[in-house]
Amino acid sequence: MAQLRLGDPLDKNTDIGAINSAAQLARIRELSLAGEAEGAQRWSPPCELPERGFWFAPTYLHRSDPGTPDRPRGDLRPGAVHPHFRTPAEAVEKANNTPYGLSAGVWSEKGSRILAIADQLRAGVVWANTFNKFDPTSPFGGYKESGYGREGGRHGLEAYLAH
Repeated sequence: MAQLRLGDPLDKNTDIGAINSAAQLARIRELSLAGEAEGAQRWSPPCELPERGFWFAPTYLHRSDPGTPDRPRGDLRPGAVHPHFRTPAEAVEKANNTPYGLSAGVWSEKGSRILAIADQLRAGVVWANTFNKFDPTSPFGGYKESGYGREGGRHGLEAYLAH
């Protein structure tokens, strides 16, 4: 996380852009504090935030107590919450138990396990052993409150084509 570059989202070298409004930044700060109050350990790398705009340092909330309720929050950006799970089925259940579904990542040494789990996830994009790597010819879109439809690739053009 310390290697992430904060800056202009239109710059291809930027990893994290600014938050879209003061209200959203306040909400992210509130969620981060609530996570800590619920027992999560917060970690943010030392980083210099740009002077202009609404910025929140990359943040990781770790829940050391598996009994602590995990509440996936799609608006905690650029933060990450690490929920605990004991089985692949429990991981899928937790991942799908959210009103959001923009993207997901599966890490495993077994390709068959990645494919089996990816098939069960309700996310617009599922990455295997990586995250946030795009192929411009692939469709992109979310599920539930993370979007409707697809953009990019043939699927994204489908709505604009006459057959």
